[in-house]
Amino acid sequence: MGRSAVGYRPAIPGRAATQNLGPSLRSGSAVIDSAFFSTPGWAILAGDQLQVDCIASDRPSDSPPLDLQFPITQIALDYQSTSEALEMAAIAVEAGFDWLEIGTPLVTCQGLAPVRAVVDAFPSIPVVVDYKTMDGGSRNVRHTKEKGARIMTVCGNASDATVLSAISAGKELGIGVVVDTIGAADKPSRARQCHKWGADLVYLHYSADERSADPTRDSIQWLAATLDATSGPVGVSTFGVNDAVQAARMGADYFIIGHPLTAAEDPHSALKNYVEEVKGNYHSRH
Repeated sequence: MGRSAVGYRPAIPGRAATQNLGPSLRSGSAVIDSAFFSTPGWAILAGDQLQVDCIASDRPSDSPPLDLQFPITQIALDYQSTSEALEMAAIAVEAGFDWLEIGTPLVTCQGLAPVRAVVDAFPSIPVVVDYKTMDGGSRNVRHTKEKGARIMTVCGNASDATVLSAISAGKELGIGVVVDTIGAADKPSRARQCHKWGADLVYLHYSADERSADPTRDSIQWLAATLDATSGPVGVSTFGVNDAVQAARMGADYFIIGHPLTAAEDPHSALKNYVEEVKGNYHSRH
């Protein structure tokens, strides 16, 4: 462990970014300098059928690097009210979490108002908006920017056009784009492709419904194959300390937790232990 600087260079779709990505995103043990390199451009061709054409280009980006310091821990604020989310966000920040996630249930119930509320309450903490975007990738990037958040999510099983539009808009507006592989049939392959397109992070997601159907499995089932498939940063959605520690030792970089730890009798202690265990067991593969 310890601190080691390595160069992860996600490619950039479309035209080069022109705006500053803002202050470094913070956390943990290893520093990833995601200075951008070769540019697979993309174009959406009009006609009866939407087609995405990925074209290689050697045009470098004029955007400054997005500095990701791993491991990153993220708390999922999967609540129905802004007040509940703010209360748990305060507990999570005190426990040492790096990023705050506006969970999908909160967006569904309250729209984007909680985003601004959390951003204003915790201005030094990067806020992720978990839209689970399946369409309108660039639109959700713009919403994220307007509300003051730093990062948004797009589903890996969305169309290529949607993923590419989110990534391209993210580079232009200085918004980090995280690809959630929930529902993707071939997660390692999709992770590799999304990293080539320039996604900042990709994470493996064994959903709550899948967990209810088969509680013996988790996101770890895809981790080794995904780490073999891509050199880019890979994250995992987790259900507790045990799978998080296993993922940290294997080389995952990004760790997301919500329920059941947020529902623990003493959530501060449970979340603090989670952060300590992840960071104490993190093994950088970069």
